[in-house]
Order: sequence, then C-alpha cells, then structure tokens
Amino acid sequence: MRAARAVASFAMILLACGADDPTGPETPVTLEWVTLTTALDEPVNIAVIRPSVAARGVVVAFPWGRGDSDLLLGLIDAYWDDAAPAAGYAVVGVEVYGPGMSDGGEYVMAAVLEWIDANFVGAANDIVMTGASAGGIGVFHAALTVPDRVGGIIAMPGRYEGGASLAPLAGLPVWMMVGEEDGNWVDRSQATADLLEVAGADVTHEVLPAQGHVLIVPQDALVTWIEGR
Repeated sequence: MRAARAVASFAMILLACGADDPTGPETPVTLEWVTLTTALDEPVNIAVIRPSVAARGVVVAFPWGRGDSDLLLGLIDAYWDDAAPAAGYAVVGVEVYGPGMSDGGEYVMAAVLEWIDANFVGAANDIVMTGASAGGIGVFHAALTVPDRVGGIIAMPGRYEGGASLAPLAGLPVWMMVGEEDGNWVDRSQATADLLEVAGADVTHEVLPAQGHVLIVPQDALVTWIEGR
C-alpha cells in the first residue's frame, strides 16, 4: 500500500511540474517578522505570510542548515510563498536550528502555537509541519512535543534522530521525500519511514530520481498533498 501511495504521489509531482497555469496569489505576498518569547524568556523569531482571505490552515516550517533568517527565507521562497497562501494557508516559518529542537523544543512550540492560536482563529486546528534537511530533523522533534496539534508532516528530506517513541504520531499522515543522489540521507530517511510505519503513522516515502539534497518540488504539489490528507 505504501508503494502505491508513493507512485501516485510522485505522479502528482510530475503533473504539477508540467502545469501551464500554476496557482498563484492575486496580490503580492507580504512577509512579516514577529519576535516571540518562550517560557524560558528566550526570543524566537517567526516569519509569517498571511493569505488574502481568512486562513483555512497553517503551515509551520523549519529551515535547513543552521536555521538563520536567510535560510528560513530561502526555504519559504522555494516551497511556501506562493501556492499555499493562494490556497488559503498561512505560513509560519520558525527561525531555529532543527536538531536543537530535541532539547527545549517544547518551549519553542508552546510560544509558536500560542501566537498561532491568537492570530489564526479558526485555522489553528489544522496545522501541517514541514522541514528540510536540519529542519527535516527538527520537524519530528517539534511534532513529538505537540502531537495532538499536528495534522500532517512533510519532510524533504528529513529523518528522526531522537530516542523517544514515535507512537504519539500514530495515524498521522507523513510525506517523506529524499533525493536519489543524496548519499546516506536515503537510507536514514527510509529508516525513519520504517519506524513511523511501525508506530502506526500513514507514511509515504519517496526517493526522487536524479535529485540531490536540496529538492525541487512544485509548490502546487505540496498544497495538493495537504488538501488530500
């Protein structure tokens, strides 16, 4: 069943790549920075894109690399600044080093979710978490701190490096992607997918042909997956 889902999902990517008229926002995208304070009195910066209509859901994104503002903006620009807001999803990027979420990530997520609850009333119950590379590690740490608030995970690529059980993610839809040419990330990504499947998550794992570590994935394909969970 997992293989069938992977074939269907990859076909969706190919179709999106060939789309002649991709969905885009009718008005220019505006990104704002907000500084939050955790319960430990530590600052956390978030980059926010609001849709032009009332938000129907929220994408919480964790950046690659060391997780600074430039890398976060690069991640949003690559995957989340166009189709998601056009479809009515708010985007909240978290300026944080993904693997560092293994220690104290619950405080970061508490601050982020408190802000989302206050600013996206009506959409805060549909949250998809996503991350790439270091953010694809952090996204699993983040989800485990608030499993009841997560409606889906997209890791592109991602892997779990913690020692805690993944059982709290049972039933959760998870889309994992990794480039065929991305060295040991392929095996580690697959190992995480196997752990998630054992834990009862609804996992689709895809190895994208001829791609490396920084994946090329159409924004419309990401939104299509979110809407089809």
